[in-house]
Amino acid sequence: MKVGDLVVVKGTSPENQTTGVIISTEPPESLVRRKSSWYKAKQRVGVLWADGGGRTDWESRDWLEVISERR
Repeated sequence: MKVGDLVVVKGTSPENQTTGVIISTEPPESLVRRKSSWYKAKQRVGVLWADGGGRTDWESRDWLEVISERR
């Protein structure tokens, strides 16, 4: 996954699917320290979801499917 890729959550039905764009491939160290319970925090990517109100969500790469790669 790269910055600019369009993603959806794997296994989501089409009527419930929301598209997001990868905006960061590494969470900031300050976030990793605060979220020490995250398993493999470095495996998370920053996603800006179309329905997310402009907030960055840090999602596990394993949960996401790339539907359109950045060129």
